[in-house]
Amino acid sequence: MATFKGNILRSFGKHRRANDADAEGEERRLLAAENRKPENRHPRKVTYHEIMEDLVAGQPGRFLDRKIQSLMAFDMWPPQSHAETFDKVRESGQDNAWTTSLPGIEKLIMVSYPQVYRTIDIQFGPARATFALDGIRYRVHGKTPAMALMAVHLACNRIRHPADDGTTGLGPLVEVLGAYED
Repeated sequence: MATFKGNILRSFGKHRRANDADAEGEERRLLAAENRKPENRHPRKVTYHEIMEDLVAGQPGRFLDRKIQSLMAFDMWPPQSHAETFDKVRESGQDNAWTTSLPGIEKLIMVSYPQVYRTIDIQFGPARATFALDGIRYRVHGKTPAMALMAVHLACNRIRHPADDGTTGLGPLVEVLGAYED
């Protein structure tokens, strides 16, 4: 969806900046819609199951990236400030595009779970990833390969650090495939 600012920048030939302006406008629009939902009247914690469903059916982009960042940082959702952003890629040099960037998620998994990284097998169409942790093989799905890799990271977090919010298990979107031998 083109924004007014994006159209102006495009008319001057600044297409990359116009695309960035359009992405920011879309993020603001989605956050405003999220704040209007009745269930979000009061900020709440994002749940693991909600994010896993979004990774299978949602749209990749900065909005879902922010939601994933809220889960990982134990922040409240939706953000109350429209000015804060988790898109610090250009400023910090770190890639935190959790739903669109395979290299960024690969780096996150290499640092967080190096023993899992060498067991990951990504399959395209439909996007899914199989991985092994603690001698057990799992499969997760995603709308894109990057979203499937993010689901691998979240499932590993859930296995290593069980939830303290009363929910248990990996949920129906994580398949246990059986034992894994090196």
